Amino acid sequence: MLYSIAAFVGSALAIGLFYRAWQSNQLAFKRVAKLGALGFMLVSLNLWVHEYGPELGVCYAVVAFSLQAWSWIFLARQRIDKDIKRIDLPFVKGLGMPGRVESVNAIIKILACVFLSAVCAMLVTVVWTTALSIGKVNLIALGIYSMPVLWGAAAYWLCADSQLWRPVLVLSGLSVLSYISIYSV
Repeated sequence: MLYSIAAFVGSALAIGLFYRAWQSNQLAFKRVAKLGALGFMLVSLNLWVHEYGPELGVCYAVVAFSLQAWSWIFLARQRIDKDIKRIDLPFVKGLGMPGRVESVNAIIKILACVFLSAVCAMLVTVVWTTALSIGKVNLIALGIYSMPVLWGAAAYWLCADSQLWRPVLVLSGLSVLSYISIYSV
């Protein structure tokens, strides 16, 4: 139990150091804070693994880091929102109707983000988890944890890339190669 508390506190310190490094204007402090935060993360991960074993320890560490990071973000946003004074700018016009090209690109992006990235993440997860020689339970857990991360990364790439054809082409290619790898046996 004490290892869990220490791990939770260590991960909170790591997230706090990352936040302070992000806010700081001093380059030397940023480097030291990031290095310290990574150290706290490693120590926290080791404490979680020591307390609960490798599988559950890594799961608890990921959940703790995520929840604490989102808590820091939420609290920082609440503090920032109170300080911002809203004004209406006279030169900002309302939104107009998008053109045909923008509408088609938006529809393609929505479909690719929801379906293409999901299919690609599912197929790639099946390929790489079946290639590993670990127990069935660990394979299932690994697939459950990694598939949403791959799906989110693919959807993020689709939204962030200025050229829509690049992620669509790569994700389609990965899907086809994964499909061939799975069903060609």
